[in-house]
Amino acid sequence: MLDFYFKDIVSWIKSDKRKSTWTTIYKHWEENGSREYLFCVLFPEKLIDEFVEHASWSLNITNLRPDYAHYSEKDPEYYRWGIESEYEPIIYQQFYNNIFPTKFEIVEEFLQFFNLYFDNKNNSYISVDITSEQNEVVKIVRHKDNIEIKVKTHFLRQFLFAKKLVLGFQMDYFRESDRTLSEQNLNESMLFDEFAQLYNFNICFKDYSSMDRCNSDSRLLAKAILVGYESHNIQTDYERLNSGTCEDFIVDVNNENGDFIYESCNKSEFEETKYGYYTSIFFKREVLLKYYNSPNTYTIEDGSLYMKGSWRLYLDNNNYEFVSAYLGDLKMLPHFEQLYWKSFNIEPQSEVDKRRFNIDFLSSYYDPEIEDLKFKNEYIRVNKLFLKKFGFNLFSEFDENDVHCFKTLRLPLKNEAAELDVLILNLCKVLIDYLNVKSINTFLTSEQKELRSIEKLEIFLEINNLKNFEKIIAFYKTLQKLRSTGSAHRKNSDYKKFLLSLGFENSDEKGIFKALLKDAINILKNISTQLEY
Repeated sequence: MLDFYFKDIVSWIKSDKRKSTWTTIYKHWEENGSREYLFCVLFPEKLIDEFVEHASWSLNITNLRPDYAHYSEKDPEYYRWGIESEYEPIIYQQFYNNIFPTKFEIVEEFLQFFNLYFDNKNNSYISVDITSEQNEVVKIVRHKDNIEIKVKTHFLRQFLFAKKLVLGFQMDYFRESDRTLSEQNLNESMLFDEFAQLYNFNICFKDYSSMDRCNSDSRLLAKAILVGYESHNIQTDYERLNSGTCEDFIVDVNNENGDFIYESCNKSEFEETKYGYYTSIFFKREVLLKYYNSPNTYTIEDGSLYMKGSWRLYLDNNNYEFVSAYLGDLKMLPHFEQLYWKSFNIEPQSEVDKRRFNIDFLSSYYDPEIEDLKFKNEYIRVNKLFLKKFGFNLFSEFDENDVHCFKTLRLPLKNEAAELDVLILNLCKVLIDYLNVKSINTFLTSEQKELRSIEKLEIFLEINNLKNFEKIIAFYKTLQKLRSTGSAHRKNSDYKKFLLSLGFENSDEKGIFKALLKDAINILKNISTQLEY
């Protein structure tokens, strides 16, 4: 049974609203004998006493839109919100006489102030700051004809501080009951109310036992206030980007006692110190997992990690055991990213290898040695050569929802079956599912077009006189069987027997996928080499 005394709402009205993570700024919700209407307005602090003086609403959302105010004694005058008042909305309504759906919008000033992007999938607004970090600021909840709009309180209070305004809540809530008032020891003359500096509410009751509807209801009419921050550290984008703390990282080991020696990443390329800008800092390879798991935001390439629209960290990821970056380069990471990298920081492993030295200081280029980077290079290379030779790519362009399958292909970061399954599925997708069957079909007879993609590839390679095509097809069939017996289906004895037949009986997950990538690289190289001549 619904609480006729609105204890939950009254508790919130009396609470310190600054402590809430989310603040509802608009609500129109009718469900299961309850009706909740909430509408917020903005106004100067000097009007707080006037606003909370009575519980009835000061303004309704339907009254606020750019329009003329009409007077009997003078000419109509245009106002931004159609009224001559210091009150203004944070949510406004666009009503189309029920010909089109009514819209509820957040004022553009708020959206622009935080540079908010509307996410259609989640029905929310996302902020994107100077470092490309994302934060959900507004949530819009819909159910049938009901709507509730919530704003993250921290952002809302920043806006109030900037505007030098306060937020006023106006509430009109109803709760129905099948019981009469007398059955609840209540009557229509009873009134519960309370008035304080920052809120005002009253609860009254109505009996409908003589009507064809619920037997009774209670009504809460209320107002409350949320204030902005008293002060706020106002910074430009440049100041926010460059005012962060610079973390210390391990640069050496004390030969006397074995303690780690730390140095701040706040370095200049022109500063001459023992541990300068180009001191190599080392990290466990698992540091990259976070970025592989968000391929729409981050791109990991040979020698760099890039966050879309923001920073790029140059690194050496051409090693099986660790990744490294220069001490001074770590400064360009936002502070929370520095803290993340610091949690994977390990002691120095070796001097800068020859390949990295030549790339960074001699402007020379050497192909990567680690399998995942080599595979991606060969994949792109064979596509270019195929296009030059046959007029089409061997592998079709990735669908935007599948790009991650290629971007996240890597040597496993952990020896876990789950990670191996995902990597095998992705390898199968980029090598098998993205075979350019449509173009290959142009070389085949009508009967051959009914075959499966690997069989079509076999015929195509044979009629175009590519050598060792049997080995290529054998690898494709191996990959397909790994997917069908293990990664894509329930594992059984057939999967284990197949791994044994491939010589993986003594291999861990890292070793298995490393071997598969080596075979894939050799297959792609085989094709590329033949196409070059």
